[in-house]
Amino acid sequence: MGHMKHIIFFDFDGVIVDSFAFCFKIVDSREYITESEYRQRFEGNVYDATRKFKKPGTIVTDFFASYTPELMKCEPIKEMVKAIKVLAQTYTLVIVSSTETDPIDTYLRKCNLRQYFSEILGSDVDRSKVNKIQQSLKLHDVEPQNSVFITDTLGDIREAEKCHVASIAVLGGYHNLETLQKGNPLAIIKSGDELINAVESYFN
Repeated sequence: MGHMKHIIFFDFDGVIVDSFAFCFKIVDSREYITESEYRQRFEGNVYDATRKFKKPGTIVTDFFASYTPELMKCEPIKEMVKAIKVLAQTYTLVIVSSTETDPIDTYLRKCNLRQYFSEILGSDVDRSKVNKIQQSLKLHDVEPQNSVFITDTLGDIREAEKCHVASIAVLGGYHNLETLQKGNPLAIIKSGDELINAVESYFN
């Protein structure tokens, strides 16, 4: 078990659960934006972007009050669940998300996945993923090169890069191939099986 000094950071939305459609619907119902405008917010830190793009006069009700019941109706992405169970046998898994910790925690418990993650660092912990990654590396005493971030957005790849942490990008989430390529991730993968191989080959 000499392997435990490696951390795999997981984004939540778009990686573990396919939440794009309902998240977009919630935001669109208040702000009347296009799907591509919404996707663009994830090319950097979504909180910075939301501040920047917010149209005057839009009412911000609590996003997570609408998000949580929708999330609870969703199944986690099957192939990703399989990959998480395999990777958790060897590595420390940590969720770093722009979603609040509480709904993620509740959801993972509901799906019997909570035990695979050592911690969940949601937006209430810190809105910056840079800070959360650094905090977690310090807590576990892990070097940045012994960790990797699994994400579906360019913004996450960029935040991880600021921590000298490499990323593996997953297709099928918030960003397409072309957008993800701008961040030069280690690999861009389509499935959970490919994820296991990509992680192993990076750490070896």
